[in-house]
Amino acid sequence: MTPAARIGLFMLMGMIILGVFIIKIEDIPVGERGDRTMVTARFPSVAGLDRKAAVRIAGVRVGKVESISLDGAEALIELSLDPNVRLHEGAAAQVTSLGMLGDKYIEILPGDPSLPLLPVGTELGGATAPSFDDVLRVATEIGADVKEVTEALRGSIGGRQGEVAIEEIVQNIRDLTGSLKILIAENQANVNQTTANFAEFSQTLRDELPRITDKMNVLADQLNDVVGENRDDLQTSMSNISELTDRLQVSAENLNSITGKIDSGEGSIGKLVNDDTTVNNLNDTLVAIEDGVETLNETMGRYRRYQLEIALRGEALTASSKSRMAFGFDLWTTKKRFFRLEGVDTPYGRTKTTTEFVTTVLPDGTEHSFLQTTLKTTDKIGINAQVGYRMFPNTTLRAGLIESTGGIGVDHRIKLGKQPLVLVFEAYDFARPDDESAHLLFEGRYFVSPHIFLTAGWDDPLVSQRSSFLIGGGITWNDEDVKYSLGLAGGALN
Repeated sequence: MTPAARIGLFMLMGMIILGVFIIKIEDIPVGERGDRTMVTARFPSVAGLDRKAAVRIAGVRVGKVESISLDGAEALIELSLDPNVRLHEGAAAQVTSLGMLGDKYIEILPGDPSLPLLPVGTELGGATAPSFDDVLRVATEIGADVKEVTEALRGSIGGRQGEVAIEEIVQNIRDLTGSLKILIAENQANVNQTTANFAEFSQTLRDELPRITDKMNVLADQLNDVVGENRDDLQTSMSNISELTDRLQVSAENLNSITGKIDSGEGSIGKLVNDDTTVNNLNDTLVAIEDGVETLNETMGRYRRYQLEIALRGEALTASSKSRMAFGFDLWTTKKRFFRLEGVDTPYGRTKTTTEFVTTVLPDGTEHSFLQTTLKTTDKIGINAQVGYRMFPNTTLRAGLIESTGGIGVDHRIKLGKQPLVLVFEAYDFARPDDESAHLLFEGRYFVSPHIFLTAGWDDPLVSQRSSFLIGGGITWNDEDVKYSLGLAGGALN
């Protein structure tokens, strides 16, 4: 295969991979997903939710978040749903997450299928599920309440003050019995009258008892007839009552056992009520949990400050059959500083100078020595390892290794409509053995979308043998896009 064919095949494979990345990262709908349904939803808060987050129904992914905007004091979200999704009256949306620390996504409740479909343009009402901070706040409030209860119990029945309170209760009981004794003595006549009334009632009961007995016999006969007719149901009911009584007895015994253990200081609750050390340990544990959560929040905050941008680009040199491919990433540690690491397929390879003494024997037998310099060019992958700093809002300065040699670069961003144009200048390889001129590069990168750009420029203009115009393109995506792509891959595997 000729070099031109190999380069063409390599470029074709690169463009195919680039197209697959474009379809996956941009989530371009193809096939049955071609006609997306756009729905808007309004939320009081969407903290933690990002663009391209998943939209699910019953846990199944059915779309994504297209955009998030602020409408007054509320968040307005535009959702892109698969064409087979049907929303009925009563449909709603809510922000939730995968697990306690998982990614946030939109869960849609599609409504009752028996109700009519929602008309086009209907805005869904949204709600936000309780967050981890809400759970932590409730746990802290519960801990404070438990602390107050235990302190109140300890203050009420603990120490000398508790002994005094118990002595007062005993004395009050004594006073109450003495008062009852005096009350009975003062109302002896009433008591005698009550006794006389009871005697009269007994006499009346004796006179009326035979008649009452006859009626009870009649009632008993009627009950016998009823019981005979419903004996099976009655036995079942009595069996159920007996079983219920046994269960109540077991529950009462378990309750007595639990209260006895608590009173003797056994178990966590018993120690909590009777032991000051347990209360102090519980308070220390709550404080430690609070400190741990604050440390976790600080760590996650530092992590979120780092931004990762990954790029893949390819350029063809029009004056030759050579090309340059690069793949790597920029790690932004602050809003102004970043570190770049890329692997570059250098179009002309690396030239290495070798100097050595060579000795030859002349025909007359004498030896002749001379210094021989050899230039050797090898194809290899170069390294771009640079430190970048944003000097001005639209201008960035880079310095470090460019194609494995020292160099500097300047990037200047110009706003053209909705997408930017980035002007790139690089100077490197200042000590090339075959030429005294440095390697210069002038290039413009126009972003046709937030992730795709086209390039055109002039490479190595100071060396006529290698001076060439270049054209190409590339794709770039950040860590949010990578996370979204991994989510798509995980969903496809599932």
